[in-house]
Amino acid sequence: MDWTSFFLGAAGAAATLMGLLFVGVQFHMDSLMADLRWQAVARSTFAMYVFLFVMPLLLLVPALGNAERSIVLFSMAGIGVVRAERSWRPFWRSRQQQQTERLWQTAWLLVGPLAVYFSVGVLAVQLYSASQTDVIYTGFAWTLIGFFLIVLRNSWNLLFEIAAEKHQGK
Repeated sequence: MDWTSFFLGAAGAAATLMGLLFVGVQFHMDSLMADLRWQAVARSTFAMYVFLFVMPLLLLVPALGNAERSIVLFSMAGIGVVRAERSWRPFWRSRQQQQTERLWQTAWLLVGPLAVYFSVGVLAVQLYSASQTDVIYTGFAWTLIGFFLIVLRNSWNLLFEIAAEKHQGK
């Protein structure tokens, strides 16, 4: 399989899953609006899906050279970091939960995406002056797979954990 097929498949999967998530969260809109934690999860998950959709497409633009691709990808990673922080800031400022729960949520829901954005930034810097891109593209592929795992976990939370909390009466 060539990189074109892989990156097209990744972009298509991201677009499909993002669309399904839009439909799925409609069932829990009242819970999303009432809880800052779920709002932060929804915002950050949407931003990650957008990243997962756009990043593979950028790697496929034939007119871009490695230097241009790397600048755009590095910029996207920086924007991703800012979006992640802005998604979670209102929740951190609130007093809705205990400190230990906040630490766990930060570790899973923020540090994971930040690690992915950092990985994309490092790979973008390597791509800038690379003449052989297969190893770097393999790194991007593994990064995409890791990011898919994170957004699938967030999507599960948005669809099923909200329903479980509703059912338990939280």
